[in-house]
Amino acid sequence: MSANTSKSHSSFTIVSEMNAHGGLTVRSRETNATYHLVDYADESAREALESLGAGERVDLDLSRVGRRGNVWRADAVTPPLSADAAETGPAVRS
Repeated sequence: MSANTSKSHSSFTIVSEMNAHGGLTVRSRETNATYHLVDYADESAREALESLGAGERVDLDLSRVGRRGNVWRADAVTPPLSADAAETGPAVRS
């Protein structure tokens, strides 16, 4: 049998912050589908998601864990830009 290769890459909103068991719920900004994350590619991915609060946005690459249920693994995490980094345009000099 082959491994499940169902994958999703998209922009998500954190619905509920990571719980004590490492579970996290996100919602796709494109489809409004809800995903329950229970596994992470590595400790840095888990820590990046653990630091985010409900309502924050994040880009994720997800893959399904197992064959049943709505549980997913975060294969890649791209956190949102900070407020300082999000400013656009060059600095104006006087």
